[in-house]
Amino acid sequence: MIDDTIPKDLGRRLGDLSDLPEALRKQIVAVKLDDLEEKIVSTLKTRFGGIANLDELMVGLYRDHQHITEDRRKLANKLYRMQQAGLIESVPKRKGVYKLKENAAAA
Repeated sequence: MIDDTIPKDLGRRLGDLSDLPEALRKQIVAVKLDDLEEKIVSTLKTRFGGIANLDELMVGLYRDHQHITEDRRKLANKLYRMQQAGLIESVPKRKGVYKLKENAAAA
């Protein structure tokens, strides 16, 4: 049973960390991207100008990093988790279209 006194957003209340010194940011686990997240951010930034749909990302990840997405749903789930973490955002009224958040684009 989960304790109701523990906030549901525990660990995600840090907000924008761009004002913190690099030495401190490196120690915060919440801001560390896994390998696929780094590839997604890189591909969004360099190949697509910060915005792409799921199909474009799948092709871009292969062309930039030779990453083959075995399951489209897993990539969509990864993008959803990145959105929840504040790394990317979905484009309103455009299903499956994501863009980098301003702070992620500057990183």
